[in-house]
Amino acid sequence: MKALEVIRIMVGLCQLVRPQLLYGAATGSQPPPGAVVVLRVLGARHFVQGLLLARAGRTWHRCGALVDLAHAATMVALACGDRRWRKPAALDAALASAFAAMEAR
Repeated sequence: MKALEVIRIMVGLCQLVRPQLLYGAATGSQPPPGAVVVLRVLGARHFVQGLLLARAGRTWHRCGALVDLAHAATMVALACGDRRWRKPAALDAALASAFAAMEAR
């Protein structure tokens, strides 16, 4: 298992178990109740994606990069469309973009 998958799995677990922790570290505030659900869903995606890509070949890693790019695009749209979510969405877009870049290489 590569370091990237370990990091992705750890981020996913943190979002699943303590979504308030990462949100609070990024924004300095607690997430609204609805955001906790979304954070847990995204955490589950990171966790499962990390497990699936742990032993995958190059083609699957590129597919994972496409999933991350799609996620980053939706977060950019959210950041542009709603001021309340600008900071957490922009940070999540940056994280997804970093994962995409590392998966694509």
